[in-house]
Amino acid sequence: MWAVNTNPVRQKRGRKVKKLLTAVIVAALAWSGFWFVSVHFERKAIDGWIEARRAEGWTASYEDLSFQGFPNRVDARLSGLVLESPEGLRWEAPFVDIYRLVYNFGHEILAFPPQMTLTTELGETQVASDGMRASFVHEGDIVVRANFESQTLNLTGATTAALAGLTAALTRDEGQDTSYRIAVGADAIAGSGGRVADAIRLDAGFDTDLPLRVGRQAGPHPQPLRVDLRLAEYKVDDLQLKVAGDVDVDDDGKLDGQVTVKAVNWREMIDLARQSGQLPEGMAKALEDGLGLVAGLSGNRDTLDLPLTLDRGIARLGPIPLGEAPRLRFP
Repeated sequence: MWAVNTNPVRQKRGRKVKKLLTAVIVAALAWSGFWFVSVHFERKAIDGWIEARRAEGWTASYEDLSFQGFPNRVDARLSGLVLESPEGLRWEAPFVDIYRLVYNFGHEILAFPPQMTLTTELGETQVASDGMRASFVHEGDIVVRANFESQTLNLTGATTAALAGLTAALTRDEGQDTSYRIAVGADAIAGSGGRVADAIRLDAGFDTDLPLRVGRQAGPHPQPLRVDLRLAEYKVDDLQLKVAGDVDVDDDGKLDGQVTVKAVNWREMIDLARQSGQLPEGMAKALEDGLGLVAGLSGNRDTLDLPLTLDRGIARLGPIPLGEAPRLRFP
């Protein structure tokens, strides 16, 4: 006859193993369900953002939206993405990836393809990059901080430039909902003239009328109220340009305030802008004549240290009128 195993220790151990296996299976099923629910909400958020852009008059579409990253991440890929603003600014990308940890809804990373197309009123520009990424940290839909980086960024076509080591960071001031600081820098930048800048930097604070938000947004968009330009610097070889000061921004985006402009070897800067077509010949000649007189009075013909006055959108560099300044409005 067969002996029946009645060892209580083994029976107890067997029950524990069964309970453990059951718990593992239940946990795995629950986590799988949570991942699929997260994918559902991610898809809903992406489609909601696309629909919000369309409601604002944009052309916004994608060919496919796929997900992967199980079990710890929700990785979304939008293929064949096209965005075009009512003003005609158009961006086309073969894909954009959005990464997020499944248990962290407040931090997302965007990875961009090596080739994209940007079309502006100047024409079409091909954008080639290496390692272009952006990240957003937000509380609900309110931005706390954002970062951008690209090892290289080359523009060819209507706009021509080559940048290396490009970084940008946006941070909300602690305890403030509508005050931010932005810092931008690049290791090197070359324009159509081929000269390579060895310093490019921007450090500024700004206030907005509403908090900056991510995702779907109803109602008016945030707009700038004030800009504290701590330093904007551009240096290439023996050319140097520094700008700092404060300006207010009205409801139409017109600037009002004063910044200080310091330029070393400014004549060569004007000549470069003239050759690249960024400065019309007539304006270049007027600036050269007027600034030459001012520089001569200061005793140093190669260096300018002048206030740039902005009065309800009209710009004046020292005593020289420059006309209407560009308006500052967020899209």
